[in-house]
Amino acid sequence: MIDDQTEYPATLDRKTVHSMGKLLLMTLSLILLLVLISLLPGIDRLVPGSPITLFAVVSAVLTMATVGLLLSLAPAVATLVQSTFEGPAQVVDDIAAIMQLLVVFIAMIIAHRGLAPAIVPLLDETAWMYDVVFLAFALPPLAILAIRVYVSLDPMAELLAERVTQSENGDDTIPEEK
Repeated sequence: MIDDQTEYPATLDRKTVHSMGKLLLMTLSLILLLVLISLLPGIDRLVPGSPITLFAVVSAVLTMATVGLLLSLAPAVATLVQSTFEGPAQVVDDIAAIMQLLVVFIAMIIAHRGLAPAIVPLLDETAWMYDVVFLAFALPPLAILAIRVYVSLDPMAELLAERVTQSENGDDTIPEEK
């Protein structure tokens, strides 16, 4: 039988929702700002004395801000999942951890893509090291994410099976058609 989840609050408090909303809106605003900056005339010119464009520099700064916001949003996402999902604590904890790790992984991918135009041209023949460094940073959260998904498959499948097969009167029988 599935235990009722009682250790998490039924709703998030206003302060937490406000903080999460603000972080999310700031992240989306930075992405929009980056798109608008890309439209500026002359933004694709090289910075004097370097192989990088002005847009690459601005993009790198905005990328770091976006990644920072996402990394600070990740624990809040876990909190949101824990407070809004109902079910066994183990399943809810697994889903919360999976969502948090997914946000961290997305932050890593955004960092890789956003910083590349500013860093790769400076590396010349060792540009491949850029990908290796990001691979080393992205693999641990991805591995933990994969392990967490694998470990939670059986409890999630059990919860799904129980919820889908319950009839209106609470037994496991299939209701007769009329």
